Amino acid sequence: MAGVEHRLVRSVAEPGATFQRTEKRQVGSSRPPLTTSLLRFCRSKNRRSSRNDRNVCSVSPDREAQPAWKTPGGDLVPQAQPTQAFVARAGVVARAVRAAGIPAPVTGVFLYSTRTPGLGFDTWQQKNSWSSGRVAFADGVQFAEGGTTRVDFADGSNETMQVLEAQQALTEAIGPPNDICERMPSCETLTITGGSLTTTDVETSHGRATVPAWSFTVQGLSRPVVAVAAPAGVLKSLQWPDPLPGLARLEQGLLRVGVLDWVDGKTLSFEVSHGLYETDLRAHVVEYDDLVVIGGSHGPLLPGGADVGKTSTGVVTLGKPLGDRAVIAEDTGVRLTPYPYLRK
Repeated sequence: MAGVEHRLVRSVAEPGATFQRTEKRQVGSSRPPLTTSLLRFCRSKNRRSSRNDRNVCSVSPDREAQPAWKTPGGDLVPQAQPTQAFVARAGVVARAVRAAGIPAPVTGVFLYSTRTPGLGFDTWQQKNSWSSGRVAFADGVQFAEGGTTRVDFADGSNETMQVLEAQQALTEAIGPPNDICERMPSCETLTITGGSLTTTDVETSHGRATVPAWSFTVQGLSRPVVAVAAPAGVLKSLQWPDPLPGLARLEQGLLRVGVLDWVDGKTLSFEVSHGLYETDLRAHVVEYDDLVVIGGSHGPLLPGGADVGKTSTGVVTLGKPLGDRAVIAEDTGVRLTPYPYLRK
């Protein structure tokens, strides 16, 4: 019984760039059935060589099957040949990134949780006072010394850090104040009447960790305020890079890129944003020697479909391992860093 063989052929988009083009051809019953989620096509001594055979990629994803390691949190968007619009956009983005200088990869441990886990208030006035930075220590209140501690992360790494003093931990927990109380005369100052060192669990780019924290007792509040006591220079805030200046708006039919979930050799998993009723979602990649540009495309909007946003998971397989090449988002031109613990 005849079947269909899928082959991914490397095609040249422009000098130094490659992307993967999918071909299908009928094969006889002597071929093995295509049942795995990753199909491997390698050159064989017994196979007749052709010009296309010399460029066949070694591994290609089956569009109908889902890889076993699929990241949770959205539908799988399969890889397909990049559209002409995507290839053109990738070229523009790559040139702009090189002109600005390819950003260095981010390093360090990033805090995914807030610096005040479980923060809650009894009244909206208390919440507004906190947001406005109207928090003070009661006269004569004393706190213990911070000292140093070692924090172990779920990925096996650890960090030795200085435990913040109570005042500094409170300042970093509140962050830059937004003084809504200027427009809310009913706001009152929250008064901290005591506190003690404790620990709290947080999510980080290196996995879950138990970190030092201050537990503050606040007058009139039914629960304590817990503030992370690890320095912001050690547990960094997760900040999305600013879009590369000067890039034109994303062309119609292309998808926006979110978090880079995972990098595993040749395989990249990342978020794509799209409309709920957009059809024919596909993930794309164009490779260069110094960087790769990822993103996707969609087909027409279904008739009568509302413009409702949704996030799904795109997966692409490169022609060779990523190595130290930068992963660049097609829509913003920013360098993406994998945060494998960001989604559960």
